[in-house]
Amino acid sequence: MMPETDLSATAAIFGGPPEESQAPSTRAYRTRKSFAVVHFEPAGRGRIVFLPEGAEVRVVGPSRVCECFEVAFENQLYNIFKVDLLGPWASPIKASRIKPARALAMGACA
Repeated sequence: MMPETDLSATAAIFGGPPEESQAPSTRAYRTRKSFAVVHFEPAGRGRIVFLPEGAEVRVVGPSRVCECFEVAFENQLYNIFKVDLLGPWASPIKASRIKPARALAMGACA
């Protein structure tokens, strides 16, 4: 079970439209420590959760949250700071080791 904290979506700092060029060339990472990330529910309410040490995340693309990437972990989308994902506490892994999260986009098609 991951600890969580509620966060109003209005409290988040959003940047401009995401640029595809911001996405890293390596698409999957394993965390070497627990990281705080933000998960937004369909209603727009955000909450802070902690991904566990050893979590394998797949980069989905840039985030609308400043200085973050959107990543998939256990069929959920999260926003993680670029400095955390690209820093010394996360290791790139081969994308073939991570199962694609096919169901993630289905919630956006309503």
